[in-house]
This record gives sequence, C-alpha cells and structure tokens, in this order.
Amino acid sequence: MEQDYFDLAAAAREESVAARGVRDWSAGTAAERRAFARSFGNQADIDLDANVAFGRMDREDGEVYYVGKHPIFDSEKNLLVVNWQSPAAAAYNQATARDPQGLLRKREFDAQHNRIKAFQDTVFKELAQAVAELEQWETPTDDNLLAAMSEKRNGQMADIVRTIQAAQDKIVRMDKDRLLIVQGGPGTGKTAVALHRVSWLLFNYQEDLKPADVLVIGPNPTFTLYIRRVLPDLGDNDVLQQALPEMLAPGTEVRATESPEVAALKGSAIMADIIATGLSDRIREPKASVRIQQRSSGRFIEIPAELVANRIRALRSEVYLEGRAKLKTTLIELANSQNGRLIRGASADLLDPKSLESALSQMWPQLNPQQFVRELLGSKERLLRAAAGTELRAADVELLHRPMAASMAAEPWTVADLALIDEAAEGLRGAPDLFGHIVIDEAQDLSEMQLMAIRRRSRNGSMTVVGDIAQSTGPSAMDDWDRVEQMLASSLPCSVEELEHGYRVPREVFALAAPVLAVAAPHVTPPLVTRSAHADPQVSETQEEDLAGELANIVVHHSGRGRFVGVIAVAELWDDIRRAFEAEDIQWSESTSGGLSHAINLVTPEASKGLEFDAVIVVHPQRIVDLPHGERLLYIALTRTTTRLDIVYPTGTLPAILGGGSAVERTGDPDISTLNDGGSEASLQVGASPIVQTTGGPVVQLPAAAVDVDALSDFDRQMVDVVVQNIVNEMLSKVTEPLQRAVVQELNRLLEVGK
Repeated sequence: MEQDYFDLAAAAREESVAARGVRDWSAGTAAERRAFARSFGNQADIDLDANVAFGRMDREDGEVYYVGKHPIFDSEKNLLVVNWQSPAAAAYNQATARDPQGLLRKREFDAQHNRIKAFQDTVFKELAQAVAELEQWETPTDDNLLAAMSEKRNGQMADIVRTIQAAQDKIVRMDKDRLLIVQGGPGTGKTAVALHRVSWLLFNYQEDLKPADVLVIGPNPTFTLYIRRVLPDLGDNDVLQQALPEMLAPGTEVRATESPEVAALKGSAIMADIIATGLSDRIREPKASVRIQQRSSGRFIEIPAELVANRIRALRSEVYLEGRAKLKTTLIELANSQNGRLIRGASADLLDPKSLESALSQMWPQLNPQQFVRELLGSKERLLRAAAGTELRAADVELLHRPMAASMAAEPWTVADLALIDEAAEGLRGAPDLFGHIVIDEAQDLSEMQLMAIRRRSRNGSMTVVGDIAQSTGPSAMDDWDRVEQMLASSLPCSVEELEHGYRVPREVFALAAPVLAVAAPHVTPPLVTRSAHADPQVSETQEEDLAGELANIVVHHSGRGRFVGVIAVAELWDDIRRAFEAEDIQWSESTSGGLSHAINLVTPEASKGLEFDAVIVVHPQRIVDLPHGERLLYIALTRTTTRLDIVYPTGTLPAILGGGSAVERTGDPDISTLNDGGSEASLQVGASPIVQTTGGPVVQLPAAAVDVDALSDFDRQMVDVVVQNIVNEMLSKVTEPLQRAVVQELNRLLEVGK
C-alpha cells in the first residue's frame, strides 16, 4: 500500500534527522552523493509532519521513484525518496503524452500530514493512444494544480514544487551560466519558477554555487516579505533576499516623490557619467603651497604645490576613498621630508591631526554616497560641471536640481535617487560584494541605472530575470526586453523564454482583463488561461460619497468567508477607506508598511505587482486609469485574484475599457471610423459583416461560420469591439497612409483564399 511506503519513508526520515552527520552515501553518482549530503545536512529544518513525497514515477525499465522536496534514505542508505531537483526526477514534471520520457505512469498524491487522501494516475501509453485518435489535443489540466490554485492564500507565497508543469520545469532546469529572461503574464508562475530555479541550481551546482552566493531581488519590501518563505521551505536557508531599495541604499528612507520626467532622467545611463565626473570634480589641485601645522606647535610646514598636484594627478584614477587615503600618506611623507625627516614610513605623530585633515579635505574631501549625491543635486554649478561633455542639457540640469534640505536627515530622497547613491558608492568605495547567480523579479520596470547597479554585483553575468512587459508601468517603462538584455549583457549566452499558460487568474476574471491588456500592451500575447473559479466578477455602482462604505461592506462579505482580501486603490482614496474601515471595526494592513496580513490588505496598484489574493476589490478604476500607464496598472489590479473579483465605482465613472460608455477612446491611435485614402471611406464592423470596407474597393470578410455577435452579451460584445479595434489600429499603424489600401486588399485576398 502507498500509505505503508509513506510511513516507512517518514520513519527513515526521522531517524536520519536524529543521526544527521553521516556523509558516506553510496547511491547515485559522485555529484549526486555530494548533493544528497548537502540536502541531508539541511534536514534539521524539515517538518517531520510534512508529506514525504508528492509523486511517484514508474519507468519503462521497471524502476520506481517517489519524488519529494528532500531525499530520504533508509538505514542501509538506499534511496527511498528522490528530491525534485535531482536529474532523476526531471521526467516527473516534463513527461507528456507526446514525450513520456521513459515513464509508464506518473502518480500524484493528495496528502496531508503524510496521510494519503487520494491519488491520481497518468498512464502515458493510454494518453498516447488518445492523442493518436484526436485531430486536436490539449493536455488535460493537472487536478492537483487546480486544487493548489484554489487553496486559500495567507499573505506568504507557497512553493509550487508539487504542481510544476512541463514548460515551467524546463526553465527551472536550464544551465546556470546564462542570462535567462522569463516573460510571463499574470498567474503564469514566473516568480515561483525563478525561486525553484534557485533551489535547483544550488542542488546541481554545489561546487560552484553556495546559498550565500545567490541574491534574489524583489521590487519592494512588501514583495520580499511575501516570497521569503519559499526558499527556506525548499531547504535553502542562506540565500540573500533583498528589496531593490535595500540593495541600492541600505538605511536610506524614501520619503518623497518626483515627476516621471525627473525620475526617468535620473534612471538613464547618462547619470553614471554625471556621477563619475562629479566625483572627479570634487578633487582639486592646490594653487599655492600646502600648509600643515606641527603638533603642539604654532609652526607650519609648507609643501610645494607642484609636488602635491603631481601626486593628485597620479591618484585620480584610484577608487575615490582609496586615492584619498594614499594622498594623506603622501602629505605626511612630504611634510616630514620638508622637516628633515625620512620620506618613507614617516609618522603622522609630528603633525596636528586637525590641520592635516583640513589640508587634505580642501583638496580631496571626505564624502559618503548620500552626502555626495545630496550636494551634487543641490548645486546647479556642480551639475553643470559634471554634465560638461555629456548629452545633458541645461534644461535637464534644471530638472535634476533640488535645493538641499536643512539637514541630511531631512533630505527628500526619492526612489530614483537610490540608484544614484549606489553608483556613487561604487565610485567612492569600489565594487560591492559579488554573487554567483542573481534573480531579479518584476524586472520590467527597472531603469538603466538600476540595471547597472545589479550588473555590477554579478560575478560573471549568470542571472534569472522574470517579469511581464504588460505590467511595465514605471518612469522607465519598457515595451520589450531589449534594454534588459543590453544592460545585463556579458560573455554568457542570453535567451528569452515565455510562459504561455496562466494557472492563477480564473477565466471569468481574465475575460474582463483581456480588453484592458489589448489596449495597455497590444504587442504582448495574452496567457492561455487554464482554470475557472465558477464565479463571475461583480461590478458595483454607488454614489461617490457612499464609495468607501460600499467597499467596507464588500470587504466584510469576503473576510467573513475566510478569504485573503486585497483592496487595490490609488493612495489618494486611502484616507476615506481608512475611515470607513475604522467605522466598521475592520482590521487591515497596508502595503506601505512593508508587509501583508493574513486577512485584509490595502494596496496601491503599483505595489500589487506580483501579489495574489483570494478576493480582490478594485476601487474606482477610473482613478487608476488616470495614472501614468493607467491601463497597465488596471490590468495588474484586475489580475491579482485567484477566485473572486469585485469592482466598485462612483456612478458614471466606469472606464469605457471595462464596459462603461459606448466606445473606447485611445489617444494617439488612428481613427479607424473614417479612414481616408484618395477619397475612400472605411468603416469598422464586427461579426459576419465586413471588418474593413472601402468604398468602391475590396471587402475583407470573416469566414462564413462567424458567430452572431448580436447574440453576445453586452460585455462580450464590448470585448470583441476593443480587440478588433486594436487589431485594425495596429495593422494600419504599421504602414504609411498610401499603403493602407494595399494592406486592406492583401488581407481580403488572403481571407478569400482561406474560405
């Protein structure tokens, strides 16, 4: 019986944990034995009530493997459970009907506290026969995956090792030495894939990569806290996980915002040159003799200016603070030489310390990164000198200039300032600690300066970068991964992989989000959604003064059913929401505090990236759309849920893109309702009617089997309208006006051939 095997393995696991320290395993290759030893060494952290395995593989050669998070051996050192990171376990997730990879059967266990409740078998021979009998085949969705996606959330991300799908597993197991960029829409599992890849790399590259050699970077503290338990749950405890602000400028509090224009300028690579030139500009050669007072004496020693200037010129290429220290040594030697002492190894004891430091600082000031950036941005003169020889304009200097606050503690640091501080830190102190592998999550918003800061921490360019271009919304928003490839490039190969299947967001929700994606990022292919929550999104209209109260009622409804709730609203609405929550005695947490509760959370659209909730309530979506990159932020907000979605809005404010109004307005797109070409007119229609019709010209038609669009619901019709409109807009925007008619003619010919 399977339960007997689970009991046997559990007993062996408990015995091995009690007797950990044994290292002379005989199973597997030498590399696997070393890997097993490492995992065995970490077993003190294993929950002894956890399931010993989540699956079983029956191979064609008769071998049977149980697959779990950790390897388990019996007292004779026989392998009872193989850990999922090992090469032997790769077939468990990668086997398909078309490529069973030597498996006869895969068994997936539904167990809790090591007690098996049920299991599900996939017999690959039977699947292959079914595929052969079908003209079209879609791999059936894993029941365990659907169950995992339906589980309630608790404010922390869980590992998905028991539900990793074939496409995800192939990315997890790619070679270490590469720049791997993973594009994935909401709910495709890109974050989990990246973290499980870390665990896989640590197991399979132990001689090259230790946990302390890996850095995982998240966009903000809320996200970092959300994912922090995944790697320890997989047995990897010493991986450094940092929020980007913490990595760039530890201890520096962001307390201000600035315009997207200023933030984008600070994020551009040109600022690296500004920082370097600005640092060099702080070093001054003396115009007159350098005077240093003797200790306990009114007598001064004078050092000829040319001697000091020559030494400064020789030291300019040094790391700033190292060069300063060497100049100090030179001043001591020259002072003692002028006083008749030995030049080499002379002591500073004969010189007044304050006088020495004063003379040194006039030529080579003592600086820290924050001080330097504060003084650079606070002086137009310094900025202009630093910008000499660059493409920076006088107008850019005006944008960058910020009067210094009364004190360093009061300086209004912004997010974009942090990368400048990090750049200054390298110039002042030299390169930071290096890592053998770096994971970057939510990478689609990174500026050039932020990418440079990450690259300088990489030992050889080995990185895993994950994100979604459709969710790129910052001041340095991007429409493709080219910038990331360029800024993180090394001698290692680079590849962009795409996760196509969405496992988290329900079909009902994505039907609402799809038209938003079509407008927000028309070049991005939407994920193929695999699951249903059997619950349609709920849209609530209310008077503006009742908005927060209606929201509180919806929150109480979801919370009362034990759901992990995310309330997504622009920050300007938070005061009203807080008052409504307090009036109803609702306890909640806020994303601005850096963490999530297990129940109710108030989150800005920007901070919601990468998070997921059982129930999401999007408040006043038009206020989200009004933000820079508002359609993308709305798309993000709509796709944070695993089960329920509510939208609550003041009367008359529902964005057209969500079904409000009669048409979708798009700034900057061609007006396809009246496309003129030599006096011809064009019209957009949907359904069995022509898509584009030109007077006296060809007609582009849908196939005869087109659906009756008039029979669709209002919402579905609106979604069709938006998608078709975007297709035609995109098509016509690719060519000049004289060629648009030719495009219509060619489309007509192709569709006629296909009918």
